[in-house]
Amino acid sequence: MENSAFRSQRKWNIGFILFLTLLLALLSQISIHLTLIMVLGISLGFVLQKSRFCLVSALRDPILVGMTQLTRAFLLLLGISILGFALVSWSAAQRNIPLSLNIFPFGVHTVVGGLLFGIGMVLAGGCSTGILIRIGEGFAMQLVAFFGLAVGSVLGERSVKKWSNAFGEWPGIFLPDILGWVPTLILEIIALSALWQWARWWQKKQLGE
Repeated sequence: MENSAFRSQRKWNIGFILFLTLLLALLSQISIHLTLIMVLGISLGFVLQKSRFCLVSALRDPILVGMTQLTRAFLLLLGISILGFALVSWSAAQRNIPLSLNIFPFGVHTVVGGLLFGIGMVLAGGCSTGILIRIGEGFAMQLVAFFGLAVGSVLGERSVKKWSNAFGEWPGIFLPDILGWVPTLILEIIALSALWQWARWWQKKQLGE
């Protein structure tokens, strides 16, 4: 039975690879740019699916089960992103290339939206990425969560101005404008390192390692 299932899965995998190859070959005749974007998207999806990375697990597991592997992976991801962003910004400044950054304001709507999104992630069993991964794996019930995510996103986008008008908002803070790039980078790396060490200590404490 297992060999039969393995052969069936292998046929599906071969068929899917051939389909993607044909699709990319056809797309390359239309636009190399779109082809590269699709290759990048497929590669990212493959890595995310195999790594089982999910934001809700990174924030939920330390509280529910005491596991912090994904939490530390998330902190590492933030650290790499910060270094990469700083490198790009520094390179742009060296070449006198202007950067247009979106520094969004925050207010009551930010807190309410974060709480609603967090509750929704826990109830759905996954963040946006986790839901898309499970849909790709064939979990049909995650389509319900994806529908709720889409509806909630539209309602949030349409109502954000009403929230800001009713409760007000504060301008976004961009630390490099206040402290400079080097102090900000040092401060952020120290903070992430401290959180990483705390997450490691927390798992040892909860699991008695």
